Amino acid sequence: MIFLKKNLFRKILFLNIIFFLISCSFGAGKWDNIEEDLKIAKQKENAKIIFSTKKKFDLEIDGKAKINIKKSLRNKNWQEQNFSSNNIIPHLEYENKKELVFKSNKIGKNKFNVKNLDFEPILEKNTIFLYDPNGTIFSYALKEKKINWKYNFYKKRFRNSPKDLNISIENENLIVSDNFGYIYNLNKNNGKIKWAKNYNVPFKSNIKIDNDNIFLINQDNKFYIISVKNGKQILDLETFPSLLKTNTKTNVSLDKIKKNVYFVTSSSEIYSLNYKNRNINWLFSLAMGNTDQQVDLFFSSPIVYKQNQIILSSAISTFSMNSNDGKLNWEIPVVSNILPILIGDNICLSSKDGFILNVEKNSGKVIWSKKIFKKLKKLSYEKTGDVTSTLFLSNKLFLTTENGYFIFLNFETGKIISYTKVAKGFLTKPIVKDGQIFIIDTKMRILQFN
Repeated sequence: MIFLKKNLFRKILFLNIIFFLISCSFGAGKWDNIEEDLKIAKQKENAKIIFSTKKKFDLEIDGKAKINIKKSLRNKNWQEQNFSSNNIIPHLEYENKKELVFKSNKIGKNKFNVKNLDFEPILEKNTIFLYDPNGTIFSYALKEKKINWKYNFYKKRFRNSPKDLNISIENENLIVSDNFGYIYNLNKNNGKIKWAKNYNVPFKSNIKIDNDNIFLINQDNKFYIISVKNGKQILDLETFPSLLKTNTKTNVSLDKIKKNVYFVTSSSEIYSLNYKNRNINWLFSLAMGNTDQQVDLFFSSPIVYKQNQIILSSAISTFSMNSNDGKLNWEIPVVSNILPILIGDNICLSSKDGFILNVEKNSGKVIWSKKIFKKLKKLSYEKTGDVTSTLFLSNKLFLTTENGYFIFLNFETGKIISYTKVAKGFLTKPIVKDGQIFIIDTKMRILQFN
């Protein structure tokens, strides 16, 4: 009976896919290549099922990682979410004195008592860009320790709703999308608005930019390419919508050399699209053939792309795929929405269950895994809260937790080096500049550590 149910489900889904692909549009025109549509649909039908019911990863493993690490980078800028277009945050220099050297006055308001914005400040040389839950965007001069300008697009609209923004910098442009369906462009030097467009449905992804192309996804899983110059639509692609609307962000990653964009939707599908010729390279459904999981509550980490490999953690597992054809390389049952960190030939993962893992990038073999809160003798999970971000700083793993802790681990073994509480909580994820950590606390203050 169960077998028949699942097969019926697969047949219905396959027919829906064919219908959807045939009726799907790029911009104003219909797809004319029926053979290509059927090819893509067949690929989905035959896709390997990795949306599994297997037990979550719960093993502590001792091991020692091989050292193959490039020298740390002393960066000056952090101009987009997850540092780079392919969501790779490199090995960054940190002075490692662990001292609070600057704490700003309160910037902005948090009247909605938002605890986490799932956001990183944007930093360019001496200027940091951030926003508060009221939707006010700030340009703050770190050297002068003062606000350069502030701008609020929502003074007379959406007063009673918290604002969830995504921002990115491209030349003189500060591009902003929000949870109300607006996208707008500010002059980063003075905060004056250049243009604003209403696309009616909330945007729910990070922003990536290449030349005049802005890449992002809305709450209905529609993928857009929008012009930096005027905010007009260049391309749109309708994908499968999610039945339930969540606050979870989807994400985009770019391969600027091959002109490919990779994105994951809240319906648990991964797409590879060439944005130069506007062809879909492949698409992959994580939920294909599954009837036991609640796919509508799907969430994921940002997609990491490097050397024909994409890596993604999700509500189901962490996996590696071949970026050329979408075939699965390996999968491990680690659930997370935290960005995987590439370190030489290894990957650092932080699970929802409090595990920190060091994994071989090519094979998926777990070198070591540690139940982080189990190792903190004087602390508990209730005190620290979830791990919210992971970085690799001056040959050490660096973690932040939702209740304001900094934790440093040995990269080779996972052994805890040090931990300290530096704030009541963090509103944003950390960024690094000139060997120093910058992060926004829940009181809307910039904290700077060396």
